[in-house]
Amino acid sequence: MRIISLNGNGIRACVKKGMVRWWESTDADLLLFQEVRYDDFEAIDNLFSEYWVSLFSAIKKGYSGVLAIAKKPPLNVVLGMGESKWDDEARVMLLEYSEVVIVNAYFPSGALSNKRQSYKLEFLKAFKAYIDDLGKRYLNIIIAADWNICHREIDIHNPKRLSGKPGFTREERSWLDSLEKEGWKDAFRIFNSDPKNFTWWSYQSDSRERNVGWRIDGFWLSPSASKTAKLCIHLDDMKLSDHCPVLLEWGLPITFTSN
Repeated sequence: MRIISLNGNGIRACVKKGMVRWWESTDADLLLFQEVRYDDFEAIDNLFSEYWVSLFSAIKKGYSGVLAIAKKPPLNVVLGMGESKWDDEARVMLLEYSEVVIVNAYFPSGALSNKRQSYKLEFLKAFKAYIDDLGKRYLNIIIAADWNICHREIDIHNPKRLSGKPGFTREERSWLDSLEKEGWKDAFRIFNSDPKNFTWWSYQSDSRERNVGWRIDGFWLSPSASKTAKLCIHLDDMKLSDHCPVLLEWGLPITFTSN
């Protein structure tokens, strides 16, 4: 199974940059999109009329949201974590397949204010409880996300200067440490331990051209799921937004429902 995760920073902008043609040219089975910023399901469904589509939109228009586009539908879809505090911002979608559960998540950013950073830290606790509960019921869990967190110093362009900034605080990094201690794996780091591999660059100061970025997007795999990961790479050349897509190839064959 080939899965692409992308924060598109608004699907309408991505469509103008050729997203539909790009998706149709890939051999991926599933596209998981974060920060949709659009609530017209019919319009999106019409753009991807040959595919299965699921959209979870925030109450606030033009904000947040997650989207899944697949060649074949999953067995089941669950929108949200079950609490309005998080679900009003439409940050989590679960897709259930016969051999794996896939979570599409858009983590809050704390960069705008202390209030939003506090919200983010609360979200981390709630999300951990959410995946702990999933772990009681499923062995193979894949989380595709814009995490809005850099885990290691090699994941950010200037770790000394940016240490303590939202997205690179001790609390956020320790939260990812706790996943790792429980056997979860950062899929990209299974295959690549090199620095300067980023997934987000500011639009300012030619940051992308100079590779001044943060690695905040990608996949984390449950202990069982990590054993059958085949590949995880950044699709750096695709410039649909200020993030690049991330591709995961996962090993077990997937049983789809019929159309």
